[in-house]
Amino acid sequence: MKNFLLVCNFKMNVVETKSYVDAMKNEEYANVILCPNFCDLKEFVKLKKSNKILLGAQNVSEFESGAHTGEISVAMLKNIGAQFCIVGHSERKQFNFETLSQTNQKVKLLIESNISPIICVGEELYSVEEKQAEFAVRFVLSELNEILKDVDVSKVIVAYEPVWAIGTGKVASNEHIETVLSAIKKYTGVEFTLYGGSFGENNFEDIAKIDCVDGALIGGASLKPELICKMQKRIKEIL
Repeated sequence: MKNFLLVCNFKMNVVETKSYVDAMKNEEYANVILCPNFCDLKEFVKLKKSNKILLGAQNVSEFESGAHTGEISVAMLKNIGAQFCIVGHSERKQFNFETLSQTNQKVKLLIESNISPIICVGEELYSVEEKQAEFAVRFVLSELNEILKDVDVSKVIVAYEPVWAIGTGKVASNEHIETVLSAIKKYTGVEFTLYGGSFGENNFEDIAKIDCVDGALIGGASLKPELICKMQKRIKEIL
């Protein structure tokens, strides 16, 4: 049985700790990684202690310290107890103009502090002249070629999120997901891969059963604690 991770990215939303406390009750959720906004990270440390959840951040600075107003350093995440950190999300690339070299530097700093980077990759559009999955493989491997320079790949998690599927309700076919994640594992040596992009109540069982999918990066559904608990319990049953 594989340990299927549910990585919950709250994005710039407030999710009350109490809603997760009530949903989880006294049960353990050791394969659930909650990534709240920076202001609420400290609050969710309580769930880490009581329900054994894992704690993640949504981003980190590529700088260790200094005059970088508004940035959050790796040391700050370490001090608060974060064990994971999302980097390279498509929204950071699109709206904050982050580069692959910046993501590479963040990955290195996180690994040095024993925080596991969750690296996001994914294509926005695909060429009509070639198969969608083939284009996706070329695209994500090109991104990872730069992001993983001089990085110990055994220390990272890669999340494949086709941009066209994020928040749109569109989901890649199982064949597409398997093709892309299998290629990532084969050509980079990364052992742990996630799928993200409209992962939710209607498709989670089918996606969880794909051999090369080791977990999911979840956006909108993570704002519904009851749904996360429901999916976690069901995934345990079917795997």
